[in-house]
Amino acid sequence: MLRETIKKTRMYSGIKQSDMAKALLMSESNYNRKENGQLKIELYEARKMAKLLELNEKVVVKYWLADRLYELMKIDKELMYEALQIVDMYYDEYESFIELPSKNCSYSSLAERLQRRRKKL
Repeated sequence: MLRETIKKTRMYSGIKQSDMAKALLMSESNYNRKENGQLKIELYEARKMAKLLELNEKVVVKYWLADRLYELMKIDKELMYEALQIVDMYYDEYESFIELPSKNCSYSSLAERLQRRRKKL
């Protein structure tokens, strides 16, 4: 999602890949690979791209994070779910944002364990 947004915005704004590469202190070929998804865009690069392209930095960071979560989900959906559960469990200063799966879901044992842990606290 992020790279498509960056690429479209860059093209509409008229900024060349070479100019973006110079601003990000990388070679044009590396920038091209990042824009085309062959290399990952690092968070600091995404933030700098947002500034250069006059995009909302918060939106760009959300897209960056969504891309990272999607990559993890492609590798192991259950692992991604467990990682989100850990975030939900340990960062209680935020409202819970993760819906626990139904009993029929393959993750129910994890959800039940987390519910038991929360009751103990």
